[in-house]
Amino acid sequence: MPKAHHFNVQVYRNGRKILSRWPTRPQFKLRRSWTERGRTYGLRPGVYTWFVWPAYSRTRYGRMLGRSSFRIVGR
Repeated sequence: MPKAHHFNVQVYRNGRKILSRWPTRPQFKLRRSWTERGRTYGLRPGVYTWFVWPAYSRTRYGRMLGRSSFRIVGR
């Protein structure tokens, strides 16, 4: 399998996509807040699920590398 040029990281909160990034290295740090399509998001209570795929070009992706979930509880 060729080396990935970049990766697609997607994060969902309660089933709704809130982040999509394309890092060039196989790591990504989720910050407390970020802007996606002109809207500011932040980590708040809910269930989050993330997915990662390798990308070998803009149209050719590999099998999902990872998927996991985490929960942030209210204060």
